[in-house]
Amino acid sequence: MTNVSSVKSVSHTGSIQEWFEGRTNLRAAFLARHGWGDAQISAVGEDCAFRRYMRLQKGKQSAVLMEAVPDGHAIATPGHSLSDFVRIGAALRDFGLHTPRIYEADEENGYLLLEDFGDVSFKAALARGVDQKELYGLATDVLRHLAQGPQRLDLPDYYAGHVHTGRRRIVDWYMPTVRGTKNPDGLVEDYLAVWDSIEVELPPCPQGFLHGDFHVENLMWLPDGAGLDRCGVLDFQGAMQGPLPYDLANLLEDVRIDVPEDQRAAMLARYCAGMSADARAGFTCWYRVLATQFHCRVAGQFIRLAIRDGKTRYLQYLPRVAGYMRAGLEDPVLAPLKAWFDAQGMDFLSVPASNPGSHPALDPDVIRDDAF
Repeated sequence: MTNVSSVKSVSHTGSIQEWFEGRTNLRAAFLARHGWGDAQISAVGEDCAFRRYMRLQKGKQSAVLMEAVPDGHAIATPGHSLSDFVRIGAALRDFGLHTPRIYEADEENGYLLLEDFGDVSFKAALARGVDQKELYGLATDVLRHLAQGPQRLDLPDYYAGHVHTGRRRIVDWYMPTVRGTKNPDGLVEDYLAVWDSIEVELPPCPQGFLHGDFHVENLMWLPDGAGLDRCGVLDFQGAMQGPLPYDLANLLEDVRIDVPEDQRAAMLARYCAGMSADARAGFTCWYRVLATQFHCRVAGQFIRLAIRDGKTRYLQYLPRVAGYMRAGLEDPVLAPLKAWFDAQGMDFLSVPASNPGSHPALDPDVIRDDAF
């Protein structure tokens, strides 16, 4: 189903929007070739991986067009390839999860024609009054199912990738911004050594399939389905092999939405149902470690996006992230990390860019050249 015209002939100049608009003829040819040339087209959205989505409507039929920078292109986003979307989506469907069926594909030019899950994400469903316990319970059950496999996928190692390395970003980007001064030599290494001292005291962490971006905007509410089919799973192309508590932490300590503490506790207990007492205790400790490492990564990453890329919209989430940090550091398992942050004068009460005038502005000059 691949078109013979090569994407290599398409050069990237100007903004990504201009790049997409320069492909109008390619897009129209793909749609016409598969019977959607006369469909009504409406934008659905785009994301930071240089993809965008369009809903196609033709009578009572609908589908979603994914248009992406093709694999191997100079501006393709690492770790988010179309080929991974295709192969991982197929494996997850075979394993009993509801990922979008692919009707047609032209991977060479960056086009997939997908099953339409509609407009109601779990986040939108929550806003419409769908029972919170039902939605989070379903999402937690999806993760319990994923913990059993699929086994045949060749996936990157979480510990060798940018997500794990990114736990240092709170030191690289957040701390110098709060303090208004460049970090001294060795600060990141001291911080990482504290994490090592915490983890070495814990039992082995259960490993398995990680979605990697499991939150309420990547889960679609499909109430006409049954069981796990009521959850449409999106954005899985960055999947990894790694520590199972990570995805649950991402879901329950989401930076985009408040999840009540009692709901978080209930879902953690739901996930751990059937475990031995020792396994449950170990999982809970690793949940806290991985959740706080996640917050350390995104706290710095949001500053990085604002300073380096001019993407300031993520700064609105920093107060919530800081709240998660304060709460997480009260857990005894993180006592060494709390002591380290206290010694650095970091109480996570002063949040960059959340209270104009109360702290230094975002300043690229305080960021070290070796910041990750």
